[in-house]
Amino acid sequence: MAYDSDHLFRLAQDDHLGEVVDLEKRIGETAIGDSETLFAQLIRRTLAAWSRAYGGPDQPGAPGDMLRRILAAARAAIRRILDSLTPRTATVLGESLSEALALGVRQGGEFVRAASGRRRRAVAVPRVGRALLDEAHRIGELVVQRRDRALFLLHPDRVSRWSHLLAGLGAARAAVPAVRAHVAWVVNTAVNEGLDAVVRASARMRLWVSEASACVNCLAYTGRTALIGEPFPGGRSWDPRQRRIRAPGVDGPPLHAHCRCRCVPWSDFWTASGIPFPLALEREAHRSLAYGRARPTESRAARLRAARELLRTEPDLLPSVEARARTAVRTGRFTAAA
Repeated sequence: MAYDSDHLFRLAQDDHLGEVVDLEKRIGETAIGDSETLFAQLIRRTLAAWSRAYGGPDQPGAPGDMLRRILAAARAAIRRILDSLTPRTATVLGESLSEALALGVRQGGEFVRAASGRRRRAVAVPRVGRALLDEAHRIGELVVQRRDRALFLLHPDRVSRWSHLLAGLGAARAAVPAVRAHVAWVVNTAVNEGLDAVVRASARMRLWVSEASACVNCLAYTGRTALIGEPFPGGRSWDPRQRRIRAPGVDGPPLHAHCRCRCVPWSDFWTASGIPFPLALEREAHRSLAYGRARPTESRAARLRAARELLRTEPDLLPSVEARARTAVRTGRFTAAA
């Protein structure tokens, strides 16, 4: 039975990715709890205290007991919020690893059935390994780093204006998105370990599948295959400035924080009813580069360099993709998709 690449796209990039995102969000929300609300309340309380003491946020703070009391209250609140966030997050994330591994195994089995047309024997869910547990508990280091940075900034010798105080509060509040990013990293690592278990049982190769809005580095891997036990080449990127020569090999995704790429089982013996899936992935990556579908953390300059590199190195682009890339390089901007 021949597979259809459009169906595999929907399965891997829509259905399966959506399940992973839902798991990330559920774990993240449980781990973070009311930390964001507590930080918002802390900022409002501290601003009110500053305004009562000095006449408003635009007024400088005078050294003395009042400033020390305001800062002591802020530092104590930061400790309460973050010191409770650390163990809760590590516990919630650690307890969710088996679920993430099982999700990867189930998704891998569904992908193999869709690609090969044959049902494979059930694959046992791997046990949670030491490396995954260590990654889950590393969240404590990330939170402590931000807590200590905030406490350092909120010393009376370093605060004379509301903006200084707000910078310290912001440094503490930055622990919340850091937790979210780490949860996403660990969850996707676990899902990919589950997928790898299916690869070892079902196929000789792993196929890199990036999400539709992947960065220029991940897009350089999508559609590429690697034999079981062998890494992907390291340092790849469509942006020449981010490319690293002689970089060590990459075992697989996630490649960075918030990376939702995955490696699915693959065999060149599986028959396509149209365009082969690896080639379809590469063409989708080319389209993403030509249309400038940048992530929020990517600059337009990086995407333009990637589009220029695409034109330089790929002689057989689809006409519509080539036209969009040339327009972007010529004008220095990407136009919205029609």
